[in-house]
Amino acid sequence: MLPKGEEEYFWNGYLTKTCKVGAYIRLSKEDEGTNKESESITNQREYIKEYAEKNGMFIYDYYVDDGYTGSNFDRPNFKRLIKDIELGVINTVITKDTSRLGRDFIETGHYMFKFFPENNIRYIAILENFDTEKPNGVEDIIPFQTVINDMYLKDTSRKIKSIRQNKMKQGLFVGSTVSYGYKRDDNNKYKFIIDEYSASIVRRIFNMRLKGMTASMIARTLTDEGIEPPSVYNNKNIKKTYTTNLWKISSVNHILNNEVYIGNIIQRKFDKVNYKSKKKIKLPKEEWIISENMHEPIISKEIFNQVQNIKKIKSGVGKKKYDYLLKGLVYCSECGAKMTVRKSYKKNKKKPYVDKPYFCCKTNVDYRNGNCSLHYFQEEKLNEIVIKKLRKMISSHSKRDELESKYNSKSSNTSSIKEFERELSTYKNKIEVIEKATSDLYKDRAKGILTSDDFYKIKSSLDNDKKRYLKKVKDIEVMLLNCENKRENDNYKQMLIDKFIHLEKPDKELISELIKKIEIDKNKNVKIYFNFNINGGV
Repeated sequence: MLPKGEEEYFWNGYLTKTCKVGAYIRLSKEDEGTNKESESITNQREYIKEYAEKNGMFIYDYYVDDGYTGSNFDRPNFKRLIKDIELGVINTVITKDTSRLGRDFIETGHYMFKFFPENNIRYIAILENFDTEKPNGVEDIIPFQTVINDMYLKDTSRKIKSIRQNKMKQGLFVGSTVSYGYKRDDNNKYKFIIDEYSASIVRRIFNMRLKGMTASMIARTLTDEGIEPPSVYNNKNIKKTYTTNLWKISSVNHILNNEVYIGNIIQRKFDKVNYKSKKKIKLPKEEWIISENMHEPIISKEIFNQVQNIKKIKSGVGKKKYDYLLKGLVYCSECGAKMTVRKSYKKNKKKPYVDKPYFCCKTNVDYRNGNCSLHYFQEEKLNEIVIKKLRKMISSHSKRDELESKYNSKSSNTSSIKEFERELSTYKNKIEVIEKATSDLYKDRAKGILTSDDFYKIKSSLDNDKKRYLKKVKDIEVMLLNCENKRENDNYKQMLIDKFIHLEKPDKELISELIKKIEIDKNKNVKIYFNFNINGGV
């Protein structure tokens, strides 16, 4: 008797359980080469279809990720496959081979030997003759096949990276987006030629800056004249918002600081953490690849240097900026943007200029085009209102035992601890997979299945990954301990409560502990949102 929801039917004279197959298919640039045709989407689909028909299996759906790397599992149709597994609509997953499932041996091993079995999923890799429902000894080799897939990915990534960097050193542009003011040369996709219309805008931006206009003034002028910003002009696939057609200050500054306009190409300013990660880090300037005089300049070096000198003078090198008490917490209730701090200047006989800092809507300051109203609030007055409100709140909740109870129940460390515990469990599971693979590796070496070269290559890769994950575990355990100590340490608790009760001179740290955000509308109404719901509301 089969469980509810699982059908029985006759195939070749035998009563059997229906295999509701999720056919998973993947292809990425890393697979292009001599086997491009054999790995094509069409070929994989036909291969799985033929196998399913031959073995009396019903294909519920095809899950195709075309153009997605095997180095991670952040793929839309793989996620849909997992969702259907969790919903119980499929009970079998078939791929042409294990590399189609993934090339990262840790994550691939997790799905093959942990996730699929725990969810009663039969997994079949056709080319390797691997079937979790029919053990035949191949399952002992599969962990090493996934390691080889991982090594192939690493080697391919290294080769692609080397090719790209060689092109960069030759002054060839290998990026995806050409800088505003240029377009790709039809005869050489790695070279730039001037786009006359956008180049004229670039020249104008530099001239406006030399005449004393700030980046915000330049941005507003171009917006008011209806000139398309770079992202729109270059037809970038961007999400449409109310600021899509507006020139941004950051866009103007990027143009004013970009050496591409004097004929230079700067590449490799960022690099991936490793071949398995999408995260990028900024490299030190000495590692950038800079190629000079590679194309026709739009701006002369003299004009470019004059603009850079203006920036140095205006920036006030060495001048210490005042960190306002509520900065970063104040928002415009009309458009939702953060409010920025500005200073007003008034003439005075004794003192030529008097600073009066005030918060104003950043959307209005940046664009001034009707997207948001002009409204502001004096910084000093806002500080007084917020502190007065906090003191009033504290005066009605000043009992230490009540504050301790609320502190314990509302501690923000709870979510951090849960996140650290989840990460810790993930990395420990990865270490278990590596240790199992290492154990089986020695067995296969003893049986003569692996050559010495393959053995040492695979073991070296396993050892490196294990070392990396052990360090992750150690770091997470330290952070977890710090979180628990911070939450449970009585001295820390009493210190925070004392600061909270007295509130004589609240610092920015304490204010951030207490307040989530502050909203100001066009009528100068102030609304405070607290992190701790001590007074029952806002």
